[in-house]
Parts: sequence; C-alpha cells; structure tokens
Amino acid sequence: NDFTWEEIQQLRVKQRVTSGARYDGYDYLFQIPSFTQIVNLLHDWNTRELPLIGRPSKTGGVTGLYVELKKSYYFQQDGNISLADLFLDELAQHPKASELLFDHVTLCEGLRYDEYRVPPLVLQSFEGDVLEYLRTKFKERWMDFVEEDAILASGVVNVTGEEDDEVDHPWIPPLVLLVSESKCRQESFWFDVESLHISGLGPNKNCLLPSSSAMESNDTVAIARAKHEAREWVAKAHSFRFAVHPYTIKLEKEAGGVPQLFSSAEEELRYYYCELKIDGIFSENIAIAQMVGAEGCDAEEAAPVVGEPTVCIKEERNLWLFGVAFLAIGAFLASIVSTYVTFYCKKETDTNRPLPLPEVDTSLELVPDEEDEII
Repeated sequence: NDFTWEEIQQLRVKQRVTSGARYDGYDYLFQIPSFTQIVNLLHDWNTRELPLIGRPSKTGGVTGLYVELKKSYYFQQDGNISLADLFLDELAQHPKASELLFDHVTLCEGLRYDEYRVPPLVLQSFEGDVLEYLRTKFKERWMDFVEEDAILASGVVNVTGEEDDEVDHPWIPPLVLLVSESKCRQESFWFDVESLHISGLGPNKNCLLPSSSAMESNDTVAIARAKHEAREWVAKAHSFRFAVHPYTIKLEKEAGGVPQLFSSAEEELRYYYCELKIDGIFSENIAIAQMVGAEGCDAEEAAPVVGEPTVCIKEERNLWLFGVAFLAIGAFLASIVSTYVTFYCKKETDTNRPLPLPEVDTSLELVPDEEDEII
C-alpha cells in the first residue's frame, strides 16, 4: 500500500447505497478511524455510556469487536507484511485491550443458569492458514494479552493432561472461517475445514439458498432440495461444534435486496434462524435482525427459551444474536484493519515515530467487495 496515514486521513467516507434508499446526510463528514481509535471508542461506550443508559454489564455481555483480517495474502506477497502480526502488535500495545477484550477468561463467574455472555473479541478471515497462525501466536504471546493473575484467579485447570485450547488457552478468541459461495460447494470443503482449529463458519448466505434460476422459475423441487441441503450444511457444521454466521442481509433493492424466495426480510431471517437454526447473522439492517431474532420461532421449531444452559464461550449453541451483537462495531473493522497497515508502512525512514491520530469518528462507509461482502 502506497498511502501514508496522513494521506488516508484526507479521505472522507460516504454512503455507498444511493438512489435515496439509505440516508446520505453524513456523506463526507467522517474520516477513516484507526484500530486504536475503535478500541478507544469501544472502551468509552462500555465503561461510560452503557452505565448511563442502564444497559446490563453482565447478562449477554457488553459490546465487543468482530474483526476481519482482509486479504492477508496480498500484503504478504506485495510487501512481505504480516497483517496478523501487525494486528497482534496493535492489540498487545493498547492499554485497555486486556481488560476490554480478554475478560472471557473468567466469563462465567457469577452467572445464573438463565444468563449468558458472548466473547468480547471474535476474529474472522477467508484464509484458514491465517486463523491457524493467530491461534499459535495467541498461545505464544499470552502474557501480552492476559495478566497472569487473571489466569490464576480463573481456576483454570486441565485434569486430562492433554492440551485443550478451551482449558489451557482460554484467552484465544473464537476464530471464524469465512466461506465464499464457490468454496462451500467444493467436495473437499469439509475435509479441509476439519483440520482447522476454529470455532465457527461464516458462509455467504447463497450457500444456504436455492440457485437464482430455481427461485426465478419457482422450481419447487429444486427449492426443496436446496433447503434440505442447507439444513444438512448447518447440521454438519454443528456436528463439528462450529457456530454458523451467514453474511449478509440487505433490505434495499439497491444493495442486493431480499431473495425472490421470500416475501420480506423478516421471512428471510426466520428461514435462517428457525429453519436452518444458525447461530448469528451479519446484517446491514441491524434493527430488523435483532427484532426477528428476539421474537423467536414457533414452538415446533424448538426456539431457545429462558432456562437453557449458560452460554459462556465459543462452544455453546443456539446463541442467535451472537454475530448481530458485534456488527455495529465490527462494521468498522472489516474495512479498516487492512487500511491501518499503512500506519506501519510509511515511506519515510523514521518508521518508529508515533503518528498523530485525529479524534475518533463513529461513522464509516463501506466499500463493496466482489470476493466477500461481510461488512
């Protein structure tokens, strides 16, 4: 990347969905924030704003980060830059990261049977080797992220004698493999996925839908077969103890719209939630995704009810709003994690000189990507 941080700060973001489908009154008012600024914003929101508006600090967890490392291979090949290492360094250097993003070491402490917490940090990538590398580095560099007394106080003990990430390395955040439409249909997909140490899959929602031609022609046989295959796909993921977080719900026709199979966005969401039993979803229309998720399914669909087992960390099922809970902040991360690499890659020789950061801006425009459109 040839842009310096100062040059990037000259850019302003705008709404990409035009034709009046979305509000554009904030166009060109905001800059691109750095990762550090987003963590600062998150810390202020959780410690200053949430208590003022009476939001709970335990049940369900507080707002966290769902971070995507985008196109790591490009930075590695083009400039011999490890995006994963830059991310880990930035995370380790932030004074609030340990308190804010790694408190799931003691996540279940004091929770009742009907309470749950979601992990405060989730990492995702289309590249499985990047996720494996992150897992290894979180093991090696654990003292950069978690205070030793927090580990001791958590009472984590491995009685089996065998290494288990959930027990021996509880500070490793959930790692989610993003899956393109072409990848999810490959015969070798499940064989490849089984070898990864991940917590979830983020498939393109088209992996779980009938083909466009089947929907356009209302081919009931093909549609029924595709729905059956989608249910099997999610069930297969759950058999590996993977959460499933499809992407991306978009209401506006200009942004992609609701597939022809459904009469409304609500119907589409219920299909994912109730028929396929996914664990979370990415949506560019957050309010409706939360509303439909909170409504639950009909009794025969076996919707989660109060009194189910506590959900504390990455391995539990049926936490519908798992992905939605992080989307507002995660929207920043997917598009800027690649961008903040320039902070480290300035052309100037004085690379260790700290760069001035502008004030935090809380709106960020998102640029569509043909490969993935998570955020």
